[in-house]
Amino acid sequence: MTQSLVPYEPQSDVGLTMAVTTEVAMARLKELQQFVREVMVVDEDYGIIPGTNKASLFKPGAEKLCEIYGLAPMVEVTQRIEDWDRGLFAYEVLTSLVSKRTGQVVATGVGSCNSMEGRYRWRDSQRVCPKCKKETIIKGRDEYGGGWLCFARKGGCGAKFNDGDASIEEQTAGRVENDDPYTLVNTILKMAKKRSHVDATLSATRSSAIFTQDVEDIDQVTPPAPAPTRRQSTSRQQAAETPAPAPAAPHEDKASEVVACAKELGWDRDATKFWMQKEGFANAGEALPTLRELVKERRELAAKEAAEGEPEQATLTV
Repeated sequence: MTQSLVPYEPQSDVGLTMAVTTEVAMARLKELQQFVREVMVVDEDYGIIPGTNKASLFKPGAEKLCEIYGLAPMVEVTQRIEDWDRGLFAYEVLTSLVSKRTGQVVATGVGSCNSMEGRYRWRDSQRVCPKCKKETIIKGRDEYGGGWLCFARKGGCGAKFNDGDASIEEQTAGRVENDDPYTLVNTILKMAKKRSHVDATLSATRSSAIFTQDVEDIDQVTPPAPAPTRRQSTSRQQAAETPAPAPAAPHEDKASEVVACAKELGWDRDATKFWMQKEGFANAGEALPTLRELVKERRELAAKEAAEGEPEQATLTV
């Protein structure tokens, strides 16, 4: 029995059409914007990473958005590399957001993380005092005989060492490769999960116009440059008399105040990011109180030395 082929006749009314009207789409967007303004907390749920212009969505913010939209995350590790001999760990995670009302998958997101990223591959190594065993060794100024000093203001014992002292100079200082990546396995896995969750949330809530992926995470793919030393003021008296940064206005001014404080400390953008990473600060809001204290400490030191007529003992490093 033979079958005859039915010729295809294109239909003029077949094609992509809008699932909702323009009015509905605008109403949903306004609801999202209102929720962000009235419920989400800047520098906790989202924030501006120094050096960027667009707000980044953080994990707490993604969780709030999923809750308000009735979405439940389903997490699956789709790829894992665990080389315990080489200390190489990498994970790829898929997060599916399921509607609590319908049980259907609304959106998916992918995130990955590995131990070769800058924040995990490298660590900052400081010289250790042979006497008190603290990482408080700094370089002494030439006018005070040079050498090395266990800086008391950093919690050191005040011991001094001559230039060429092998117990100091043979130590490795600066950025070195992390010799214990095994303690970071859980952290790396959780970071991959976080990134996939944020990615899925941005897709499900159509909030990419407001937020971007966590820029702080993305930028860490490139190993951070070593932080430069703080630049000494050409006039300590002038530094002491400089007005303190004005208190940050709520929300939007915190990032700019971080930049202002870092500038006064003599740090550029890379140095500031490296310091925030080393100290464990996730965003500008968390870092700002400590930066204010550093600026205050620097000015008090400058004022004291200006009054005593003594130069600074050493150059402080990040």
